[in-house]
Amino acid sequence: MPIRQALLSDIALALGSIKPSLTTADAHSDVFEAYIFSLILRAAGSEGAMIAFENIHGDMPTVLVFRTSPGYIFSTAQPYGHAVLSFPGKPPLEAHVGVRVAGRSRVLHECDVAVLYRSEADLCRANSVSPRCSKVVLAVECKFYASDIPLGLARAFMGLIGDIQAPGRFFVVNTSSQSAERLLTSHRRGWEHQVTPGSPVLDRLLGSFRNAFKDFKASR
Repeated sequence: MPIRQALLSDIALALGSIKPSLTTADAHSDVFEAYIFSLILRAAGSEGAMIAFENIHGDMPTVLVFRTSPGYIFSTAQPYGHAVLSFPGKPPLEAHVGVRVAGRSRVLHECDVAVLYRSEADLCRANSVSPRCSKVVLAVECKFYASDIPLGLARAFMGLIGDIQAPGRFFVVNTSSQSAERLLTSHRRGWEHQVTPGSPVLDRLLGSFRNAFKDFKASR
């Protein structure tokens, strides 16, 4: 099965009866971000979360509209969708694709996939502001390349998490790069490579996401 179709199949599985807005006509990079979103939902479910879906208006959608360029969590340009993650006895969370987050410097950064407190998301929608990085539980930088990942992308990720510093930040790619992996490892940053449907590394990545949710549950 072509890789884009395999990614879309796993996304559809995670959404159940709700259809994804993405198709085989969309860029691999956009589909890959939604695929990582689906893995995060799988990890949350494994940790006991109930998962529901909403659009920007708070309605349950028949089609989950994914962002295909960086955007604001409060944007109503399209009925963008997100997932609501509810762990028993814990504050609810939301999972989003392609939203801007305010770093400690107040500079806005794109998070390819972000999980944040629902209370923060509600505040942002009500006041047309971007989420604070301190309210982001899990953030993933997603890169899909036909060749090895350039070292510069790992360096850019280092700069990103320097401003949105907190546990639960990951650099996830579909290929590999020894130099990028060496850099991230030397700075103790979370990363995973060769991530595709059926890859043997999926269990390890899902475990990393589960650990982020486990830590969230323990701290709240």
